[in-house]
Amino acid sequence: MKNLTKKSFIFIFTIVLITVTIFSDAVYAGRRGGGGGSRVSGSRSGSVNRSSGSRSGSRGGGASPRVNSRTSVQNRGNFSNSSQSRQVNRSQNQGDRQANRSQNQTNRSQNQGDRQANRTQNQGNRQDNRSNNQSNRQDNRNQIQNDRQDNRGDRQNNRNENINNRQNNRQDFVNDNWYGGGWYGRGYYAPTGWGAWTAAVGFTTGVILGATVNSLPPYYDTVYVGSTSYIYSDGVYLEPVNDSYTVISPPVGVVVSYLPDGCTVFQENNVQYYDCGGIYYQTFYQNGSTVYQVVEF
Repeated sequence: MKNLTKKSFIFIFTIVLITVTIFSDAVYAGRRGGGGGSRVSGSRSGSVNRSSGSRSGSRGGGASPRVNSRTSVQNRGNFSNSSQSRQVNRSQNQGDRQANRSQNQTNRSQNQGDRQANRTQNQGNRQDNRSNNQSNRQDNRNQIQNDRQDNRGDRQNNRNENINNRQNNRQDFVNDNWYGGGWYGRGYYAPTGWGAWTAAVGFTTGVILGATVNSLPPYYDTVYVGSTSYIYSDGVYLEPVNDSYTVISPPVGVVVSYLPDGCTVFQENNVQYYDCGGIYYQTFYQNGSTVYQVVEF
């Protein structure tokens, strides 16, 4: 009984193993045939399908190894061409990128050179402007200083000219009113107010010191130095001598109530004086009026 059971088990196991083996081969063959069909499906390999069809009757749906090998070869060829194209493209792109980098580097270098040139030019322009401005300021300062110096020179020249003019005017007045200058000279010009009397007494060329006349001028004052009396008329002094009058120089110390025309006033030690053609008068008050006394300097 035990032997019968063991044989039955071996028989059944053998049948199952054979069945499984056959089924596995069928499945494997179906996958090979079906896989070839799926790989060559579509428009890519119609010839492969035909070849598979003509031979699939004896070998099932799987593709023949030769056909698959040719397809692989073709695919490898296409892959090689594509790879070469990609390599060419990569090389071309790499060359283009390198050319672009070189061009960009050249452009950057050019731009950097241009910026440096512009900076240098701008710096030079600023330096030139600073130098020009400084030079202009210095020129203006020099011009202002020269103008001031010229103005000072002009003012000094004007002052000197005015001083000289005043001196010349005084000298002209002395020369016009005195002979020999000073009040110890030869005499006076006749005052204009003396009129025809001047010609009547012979003073047509001037009132000469020491000249004698027999009549008094048209207007006059009697003035004194101490107890000595004098005749005074418009800056001219006469001394009575007997019945005549002698022309004399202004006596020092005599006091008169008015001065002839053309006198100039000046200050000396806070005292006011008048210069009348070289005859000097000091002013002071006497009996409520301003009077003038002949003085010496």
